[in-house]
Amino acid sequence: MTDVRQDDVRQDDVRQDIDSMRTAGVWRIWAPLYPLHDRWNGFGFHLALMTAISVIGLAGYHVTLHFANGRGVTAWDPTNSWDTTVPPLPWSIFIYLTLYLYFPLPILASNRDLRGRRELALLAQGMILLFLISYAFFLFMPAEVGVRTQMEQLVPVMHPRLASLFDIVYYLDRPWNSWPSLHVSESLLIVLFVQRWLGIRADEFPNRRPWMAGLWIAWIALSLSILTTKQHFIWDLITGAVLGALIWWFYILPKLEQRTADREPSSVPTSA
Repeated sequence: MTDVRQDDVRQDDVRQDIDSMRTAGVWRIWAPLYPLHDRWNGFGFHLALMTAISVIGLAGYHVTLHFANGRGVTAWDPTNSWDTTVPPLPWSIFIYLTLYLYFPLPILASNRDLRGRRELALLAQGMILLFLISYAFFLFMPAEVGVRTQMEQLVPVMHPRLASLFDIVYYLDRPWNSWPSLHVSESLLIVLFVQRWLGIRADEFPNRRPWMAGLWIAWIALSLSILTTKQHFIWDLITGAVLGALIWWFYILPKLEQRTADREPSSVPTSA
Protein backbone atom coordinates (compact mmCIF):
# COMPACT_ATOMS: atom_id res chain seq x y z
CA MET A 1 0.00 0.00 0.00
CA THR A 2 2.87 2.35 0.79
CA ASP A 3 4.33 1.83 -2.68
CA VAL A 4 0.92 2.52 -4.25
CA ARG A 5 0.56 5.75 -2.28
CA GLN A 6 4.07 6.84 -3.27
CA ASP A 7 3.27 6.18 -6.93
CA ASP A 8 0.07 8.21 -6.61
CA VAL A 9 2.02 11.08 -5.05
CA ARG A 10 4.63 10.96 -7.81
CA GLN A 11 1.95 10.98 -10.51
CA ASP A 12 0.26 13.93 -8.80
CA ASP A 13 3.60 15.75 -8.66
CA VAL A 14 4.13 15.13 -12.36
CA ARG A 15 0.65 16.42 -13.26
CA GLN A 16 1.21 19.57 -11.23
CA ASP A 17 4.64 19.99 -12.86
CA ILE A 18 3.06 19.78 -16.30
CA ASP A 19 0.36 22.31 -15.44
CA SER A 20 2.80 24.79 -13.89
CA MET A 21 5.39 24.50 -16.65
CA ARG A 22 2.79 24.79 -19.41
CA THR A 23 1.57 28.12 -18.02
CA ALA A 24 5.17 29.35 -18.10
CA GLY A 25 5.50 28.63 -21.82
CA VAL A 26 7.24 25.27 -21.55
CA TRP A 27 6.54 23.00 -24.51
CA ARG A 28 4.57 19.79 -24.06
CA ILE A 29 7.30 17.74 -25.74
CA TRP A 30 9.22 17.74 -22.45
CA ALA A 31 6.34 16.08 -20.55
CA PRO A 32 7.79 12.53 -20.91
CA LEU A 33 10.86 13.73 -19.00
CA TYR A 34 8.97 15.09 -15.96
CA PRO A 35 8.72 11.72 -14.13
CA LEU A 36 12.53 11.64 -14.04
CA HIS A 37 12.74 14.71 -11.81
CA ASP A 38 13.39 12.69 -8.63
CA ARG A 39 15.82 10.22 -10.20
CA TRP A 40 19.59 10.35 -9.89
CA ASN A 41 19.58 12.51 -6.81
CA GLY A 42 17.20 14.98 -8.40
CA PHE A 43 19.22 15.44 -11.58
CA GLY A 44 17.12 13.09 -13.72
CA PHE A 45 15.11 15.70 -15.61
CA HIS A 46 18.15 17.96 -16.02
CA LEU A 47 20.34 15.19 -17.44
CA ALA A 48 17.67 13.84 -19.77
CA LEU A 49 16.83 17.30 -21.09
CA MET A 50 20.40 18.39 -21.82
CA THR A 51 21.13 14.99 -23.40
CA ALA A 52 18.13 15.46 -25.69
CA ILE A 53 19.30 18.96 -26.65
CA SER A 54 22.81 17.70 -27.39
CA VAL A 55 21.47 14.93 -29.64
CA ILE A 56 19.10 17.31 -31.46
CA GLY A 57 21.86 19.86 -31.95
CA LEU A 58 24.48 17.40 -33.21
CA ALA A 59 22.05 15.59 -35.49
CA GLY A 60 20.77 18.76 -37.13
CA TYR A 61 24.25 20.19 -37.46
CA HIS A 62 25.66 17.15 -39.24
CA VAL A 63 22.64 16.73 -41.53
CA THR A 64 22.95 20.31 -42.77
CA LEU A 65 26.75 20.04 -42.85
CA HIS A 66 26.80 16.99 -45.11
CA PHE A 67 24.10 18.47 -47.32
CA ALA A 68 26.13 21.68 -47.79
CA ASN A 69 29.33 19.70 -48.30
CA GLY A 70 27.71 17.52 -50.94
CA ARG A 71 26.17 20.50 -52.72
CA GLY A 72 29.42 22.48 -52.64
CA VAL A 73 27.78 25.85 -53.24
CA THR A 74 28.82 29.14 -51.62
CA ALA A 75 26.02 31.70 -51.69
CA TRP A 76 28.13 34.44 -50.14
CA ASP A 77 31.78 34.58 -49.14
CA PRO A 78 32.25 36.57 -45.88
CA THR A 79 36.07 36.54 -46.09
CA ASN A 80 37.82 39.85 -45.45
CA SER A 81 41.47 40.89 -45.05
CA TRP A 82 41.30 40.46 -41.27
CA ASP A 83 40.41 36.78 -41.63
CA THR A 84 43.65 36.02 -43.41
CA THR A 85 45.62 38.24 -41.03
CA VAL A 86 44.62 36.27 -37.93
CA PRO A 87 47.46 33.76 -37.43
CA PRO A 88 46.69 30.04 -37.31
CA LEU A 89 47.49 28.78 -33.79
CA PRO A 90 47.37 24.97 -33.67
CA TRP A 91 47.36 24.80 -29.85
CA SER A 92 44.12 26.79 -29.75
CA ILE A 93 42.26 23.65 -30.85
CA PHE A 94 42.20 22.70 -27.15
CA ILE A 95 40.31 25.91 -26.35
CA TYR A 96 38.04 25.34 -29.35
CA LEU A 97 37.03 21.93 -28.00
CA THR A 98 36.13 23.30 -24.57
CA LEU A 99 32.68 24.02 -26.02
CA TYR A 100 31.59 20.56 -24.89
CA LEU A 101 32.48 21.39 -21.28
CA TYR A 102 29.80 24.10 -21.25
CA PHE A 103 26.81 21.78 -21.58
CA PRO A 104 26.95 20.30 -18.04
CA LEU A 105 27.07 23.80 -16.50
CA PRO A 106 23.30 24.56 -16.66
CA ILE A 107 22.65 21.20 -14.98
CA LEU A 108 24.93 22.10 -12.09
CA ALA A 109 23.92 25.75 -11.82
CA SER A 110 20.13 25.44 -11.68
CA ASN A 111 18.24 24.12 -8.68
CA ARG A 112 16.68 20.67 -8.75
CA ASP A 113 13.22 22.08 -8.04
CA LEU A 114 10.29 23.10 -10.20
CA ARG A 115 11.77 26.49 -11.02
CA GLY A 116 15.06 24.91 -12.01
CA ARG A 117 13.35 22.42 -14.29
CA ARG A 118 11.15 25.10 -15.83
CA GLU A 119 14.01 27.47 -16.55
CA LEU A 120 16.23 24.70 -17.91
CA ALA A 121 13.42 23.70 -20.27
CA LEU A 122 13.11 27.30 -21.46
CA LEU A 123 16.86 27.41 -22.09
CA ALA A 124 16.49 24.20 -24.11
CA GLN A 125 13.70 25.77 -26.15
CA GLY A 126 15.85 28.81 -26.83
CA MET A 127 18.64 26.53 -28.03
CA ILE A 128 16.27 24.70 -30.37
CA LEU A 129 15.20 28.08 -31.78
CA LEU A 130 18.89 28.93 -32.16
CA PHE A 131 19.50 25.65 -34.00
CA LEU A 132 16.60 26.18 -36.41
CA ILE A 133 17.64 29.73 -37.31
CA SER A 134 21.27 28.69 -37.75
CA TYR A 135 20.35 25.66 -39.87
CA ALA A 136 18.28 27.93 -42.13
CA PHE A 137 21.34 30.11 -42.74
CA PHE A 138 23.51 27.03 -43.30
CA LEU A 139 21.09 25.74 -45.94
CA PHE A 140 20.08 28.94 -47.72
CA MET A 141 23.23 31.07 -47.28
CA PRO A 142 26.02 28.48 -47.30
CA ALA A 143 29.63 29.62 -47.13
CA GLU A 144 32.71 27.46 -47.37
CA VAL A 145 35.39 28.28 -44.78
CA GLY A 146 38.22 28.92 -47.22
CA VAL A 147 40.65 30.17 -44.57
CA ARG A 148 40.90 26.65 -43.17
CA THR A 149 43.58 25.93 -45.75
CA GLN A 150 45.94 28.09 -43.66
CA MET A 151 45.73 25.54 -40.86
CA GLU A 152 45.62 22.51 -43.15
CA GLN A 153 49.01 23.51 -44.52
CA LEU A 154 50.47 23.26 -41.00
CA VAL A 155 49.07 19.83 -40.15
CA PRO A 156 51.94 17.85 -41.78
CA VAL A 157 54.54 19.62 -39.57
CA MET A 158 52.56 19.43 -36.29
CA HIS A 159 53.28 17.07 -33.45
CA PRO A 160 51.66 13.74 -34.43
CA ARG A 161 49.14 13.82 -31.58
CA LEU A 162 48.09 17.37 -32.40
CA ALA A 163 47.88 16.50 -36.09
CA SER A 164 45.69 13.50 -35.23
CA LEU A 165 43.35 15.77 -33.31
CA PHE A 166 42.98 18.06 -36.31
CA ASP A 167 42.41 15.03 -38.55
CA ILE A 168 39.49 13.98 -36.32
CA VAL A 169 38.03 17.49 -36.29
CA TYR A 170 38.35 17.79 -40.07
CA TYR A 171 36.76 14.38 -40.60
CA LEU A 172 33.75 15.23 -38.43
CA ASP A 173 33.45 18.92 -39.30
CA ARG A 174 33.64 19.74 -42.98
CA PRO A 175 34.47 23.38 -43.90
CA TRP A 176 30.83 24.47 -44.18
CA ASN A 177 28.10 25.65 -41.79
CA SER A 178 30.06 28.87 -41.53
CA TRP A 179 27.73 31.49 -40.10
CA PRO A 180 26.39 32.17 -37.58
CA SER A 181 28.88 30.30 -35.39
CA LEU A 182 27.11 27.83 -33.11
CA HIS A 183 30.28 27.61 -31.04
CA VAL A 184 29.78 31.25 -30.06
CA SER A 185 25.98 31.37 -29.81
CA GLU A 186 25.45 28.12 -27.87
CA SER A 187 28.13 28.89 -25.31
CA LEU A 188 26.84 32.47 -24.89
CA LEU A 189 23.35 31.23 -23.97
CA ILE A 190 24.85 28.84 -21.44
CA VAL A 191 27.07 31.50 -19.86
CA LEU A 192 24.13 33.89 -19.51
CA PHE A 193 22.00 31.13 -17.98
CA VAL A 194 24.72 30.20 -15.48
CA GLN A 195 25.21 33.86 -14.57
CA ARG A 196 21.49 34.18 -13.88
CA TRP A 197 21.42 31.14 -11.63
CA LEU A 198 24.51 32.05 -9.65
CA GLY A 199 22.72 35.32 -8.96
CA ILE A 200 19.57 33.48 -7.88
CA ARG A 201 21.65 31.29 -5.58
CA ALA A 202 23.80 34.18 -4.34
CA ASP A 203 23.68 32.96 -0.73
CA GLU A 204 25.25 29.66 -1.82
CA PHE A 205 27.84 31.34 -4.03
CA PRO A 206 29.05 34.48 -2.23
CA ASN A 207 32.28 34.43 -4.27
CA ARG A 208 30.53 33.98 -7.61
CA ARG A 209 31.97 37.10 -9.23
CA PRO A 210 35.51 35.73 -9.73
CA TRP A 211 34.01 32.51 -11.07
CA MET A 212 31.80 34.39 -13.50
CA ALA A 213 34.70 36.59 -14.56
CA GLY A 214 36.68 33.43 -15.29
CA LEU A 215 33.77 31.97 -17.24
CA TRP A 216 33.40 35.12 -19.35
CA ILE A 217 37.15 35.12 -20.06
CA ALA A 218 36.89 31.46 -21.06
CA TRP A 219 33.97 32.32 -23.37
CA ILE A 220 35.96 35.12 -25.02
CA ALA A 221 38.89 32.72 -25.51
CA LEU A 222 36.54 30.11 -26.98
CA SER A 223 35.07 32.70 -29.36
CA LEU A 224 38.51 33.81 -30.52
CA SER A 225 39.62 30.20 -30.95
CA ILE A 226 37.18 29.74 -33.83
CA LEU A 227 39.36 32.26 -35.68
CA THR A 228 42.79 30.99 -34.64
CA THR A 229 41.88 27.40 -35.53
CA LYS A 230 40.68 28.72 -38.90
CA GLN A 231 37.32 27.04 -38.41
CA HIS A 232 35.37 30.27 -38.93
CA PHE A 233 35.42 33.81 -40.25
CA ILE A 234 35.19 36.96 -38.14
CA TRP A 235 31.69 37.45 -39.57
CA ASP A 236 30.71 34.08 -38.09
CA LEU A 237 31.83 35.18 -34.63
CA ILE A 238 29.92 38.46 -34.82
CA THR A 239 26.69 36.93 -36.14
CA GLY A 240 26.89 34.07 -33.65
CA ALA A 241 27.19 36.48 -30.73
CA VAL A 242 24.39 38.71 -32.05
CA LEU A 243 22.04 35.79 -32.65
CA GLY A 244 22.72 34.32 -29.21
CA ALA A 245 22.14 37.68 -27.53
CA LEU A 246 18.90 38.28 -29.44
CA ILE A 247 17.48 34.88 -28.50
CA TRP A 248 18.43 35.41 -24.85
CA TRP A 249 17.01 38.92 -24.52
CA PHE A 250 13.89 38.54 -26.66
CA TYR A 251 12.89 34.90 -26.17
CA ILE A 252 14.48 33.17 -23.19
CA LEU A 253 14.73 35.98 -20.64
CA PRO A 254 11.14 37.25 -20.99
CA LYS A 255 9.88 33.71 -20.39
CA LEU A 256 12.22 33.23 -17.45
CA GLU A 257 10.81 36.36 -15.86
CA GLN A 258 7.24 35.09 -15.97
CA ARG A 259 5.89 34.37 -12.50
CA THR A 260 4.10 31.09 -11.81
CA ALA A 261 3.25 29.26 -8.60
CA ASP A 262 6.20 27.07 -7.66
CA ARG A 263 5.45 23.86 -5.83
CA GLU A 264 8.07 21.33 -4.89
CA PRO A 265 7.68 18.00 -3.11
CA SER A 266 9.69 18.08 0.07
CA SER A 267 11.31 14.72 -0.75
CA VAL A 268 13.31 16.13 -3.66
CA PRO A 269 16.52 18.12 -2.97
CA THR A 270 16.39 21.68 -4.23
CA SER A 271 19.99 22.65 -4.74
CA ALA A 272 23.03 21.23 -6.42
